[in-house]
Amino acid sequence: MVFKKIQINKSDYANPINIENCAERKGHRRRCNMVLLGILLLVSCAFAALLAGALLLRRREAALQVRYRHLVAAKSLYYRSHPLPGGLSQVVSCYYDMPTPRRPGARQLLPADIHPNLCTHINVAFAQIKDKKIFLEGYQHQVISDVVKLKEINPNLKVLLSVGGAGNHGGFSEMVFNHTCRKTFIRSIKYTLKNLTLDGIDLDWEFPVVKYQNDFGNRERQHFSQLLREIRMEYNRERRDYLLTVAVAAPQIIVDAAYDVDQINLYVDFVNLMTYDFHTYTKFTPMTGLNSPLYPRASEQLYLATLNTNYTVEMYKTKGLDPFKIVVGIPTYGHTFTLVNRDNTKVGSPAVGFGTLGEQGFVNYPDICKFLNKFQNESTIKMDEDAKVPYFFKNSEWVSYDNPESVIEKAKYIRRNNLRGAMIYSLNADDYDGKCSGVEGTEKFPLAFSIKNTLRGM
Repeated sequence: MVFKKIQINKSDYANPINIENCAERKGHRRRCNMVLLGILLLVSCAFAALLAGALLLRRREAALQVRYRHLVAAKSLYYRSHPLPGGLSQVVSCYYDMPTPRRPGARQLLPADIHPNLCTHINVAFAQIKDKKIFLEGYQHQVISDVVKLKEINPNLKVLLSVGGAGNHGGFSEMVFNHTCRKTFIRSIKYTLKNLTLDGIDLDWEFPVVKYQNDFGNRERQHFSQLLREIRMEYNRERRDYLLTVAVAAPQIIVDAAYDVDQINLYVDFVNLMTYDFHTYTKFTPMTGLNSPLYPRASEQLYLATLNTNYTVEMYKTKGLDPFKIVVGIPTYGHTFTLVNRDNTKVGSPAVGFGTLGEQGFVNYPDICKFLNKFQNESTIKMDEDAKVPYFFKNSEWVSYDNPESVIEKAKYIRRNNLRGAMIYSLNADDYDGKCSGVEGTEKFPLAFSIKNTLRGM
């Protein structure tokens, strides 16, 4: 028997696995080095592939941005040269507040009461946002279904779901916070539009960044732009022609803080300017004022001279909004005030609170008609020649409102400036029962029909 002489080092006593010959140790090291080298090569290849993919995605995204900018410009030219169905060159976008079972017995505007050819677009208002998804109450599904049925009579009618509205700002901040949250909302948009056979979505967030203090406010403006972009890209990815519109604030102090107007211009079909509520009674503004003036009054200077429709339109144009995406808001309601001194009846006179007409300072057009018909000899109606809107007073009651004459003036302004159209807020506040008299050729919806007919050149 032959014994192989081996050399044992001191360290081998503590670690017997080291008792192997030199050649075996060298071979083991080589194999380990080759495995490590292979792993490093795999990691390097994977990283290079990820980097190349990210660069490719970035280039593709940039190309899509350029293509989309060209598409936006082409669409604008197309709309200018191709009138909309029914002979309209401008849209008539009408907000319709859904009736609620919380007012049993009260007369409410029903979908069947709406003339199918009155509007080019109906924004059914309002859905809420809960858990980052569109939320509708049970009864609202049936109301939406009934509005969609109007398309059986007018196939060119577009029906959109409006999300948010005054008092329904909750849920927006959390929903836009990051990509994952926005993705959840976009999935709910697609589900809702498909299930209810709607033509698009209208976002009425009042307002990003402004007014409400929360942990998300610092970047809400950017997040809102990202939301619009992601909705549009999802529409494009699925090759859907769904509409995307937004309702935006009119005062510049809000606009400067809340919106990237050039980004809004890129991704929405059109923008509903909320050119109303310029003057309401509050403890900070205890004076009479015009709800929706077309132009500033001669005596108005500085900030007060910005609170009118024309200034708002020009401001948005300056900020990069295509004129043919501008839809001018026209209210069908008025604002009421109670005068401090019934002998001081001018615009800007001191007021102590809301008027007695309507509710909380808001009054619908048919209620104004009934009041003026009842107190015709006791009321004084004035037309502000600068602002192109009327107001009236009786004793200490002072009311700013719009009538057929003033809404026709606004519709002419829209045509004169080649804007996209008019937004009516709302059908519910117009005279849908025909209680007002003296509007030639129109019994129901006199304000809305005056706008529509003027835009059509009638």
